[in-house]
Amino acid sequence: MSTAQTLEVPGYQVVQYIGSGARSTIWEVRDAGSGQSFALKRVVRRHGGDEKFLRQAENEYEVGSALDHEGIRHIHRINRIKRWLQVKEIHLLMELCYGVNVQTARPSDIAEILRIFTKVAEALAYMNSKGFVHADMKPNNILVAPDGKVKIIDLGQSCRMGTIKERIQGTPDFIAPEQVYRRPLDARTDVYNLGAALYWTLTGRPITTVLPKKGNLQMKSDLHVKPPDQINAEVPKPLSNLVIDCVDIHPANRPSAMSEVGTRLELIAHTLNRNSMPQQALAQQEDELDDPPDSVTI
Repeated sequence: MSTAQTLEVPGYQVVQYIGSGARSTIWEVRDAGSGQSFALKRVVRRHGGDEKFLRQAENEYEVGSALDHEGIRHIHRINRIKRWLQVKEIHLLMELCYGVNVQTARPSDIAEILRIFTKVAEALAYMNSKGFVHADMKPNNILVAPDGKVKIIDLGQSCRMGTIKERIQGTPDFIAPEQVYRRPLDARTDVYNLGAALYWTLTGRPITTVLPKKGNLQMKSDLHVKPPDQINAEVPKPLSNLVIDCVDIHPANRPSAMSEVGTRLELIAHTLNRNSMPQQALAQQEDELDDPPDSVTI
């Protein structure tokens, strides 16, 4: 395993190795001047086939640097390291985010799941409003901090609305049909990915997608999705219905915008909270809403 001593970054102190991904490693670094800490993603060209990973890093910077939302990991800077006129490494200086992803620590409380995915929907709605599709929304890319803050990470497969990818990109358990068939991607692609991620979080099982992990294309007749409430009795019927709407194989049948998904999640959370309130507290809340204030200051 890599250690902090194996990496040198001019102007920064390498604090520790954090983790690794596809042809990349993540490090905690500290600015030698300001003392501010960052996450640094290092992508290295080792073989000819690694060019796609360098392009993903370039893409992550292009998209991330155009976004400014508290629910999306910020990308500060890119550094391209060349040898013999060829880029051999890319370093992305990113916001250092503490926490654990939903894949690693799957929440079981329905209210907490609703809270997390409402935040994710808000961040994706912002991203879509700026003209971008995340295109790889999955539990592993949702980070929950100890203080409860939710962050979307990994913009390597993100793209502009209407993009047709040169090759199939996505994660088998969460990939939308239009990603597999290489059709234009838009906000409804994120809706599908989010719905598939929410399904897994609620049930602990993935849905059957057009391109499952075994790699053989599925026929449409094989894509029946069992509603989440039939697997987990704790899932409210409206939430189960929303998930099924999101993962419809036909984009036209899904919610057309992430803002609609967020609104439905908020309404479900509000209803769940209201139904769980003790009757005495609920009656008191209703009385307070019915009684006008004693005085009003304008």
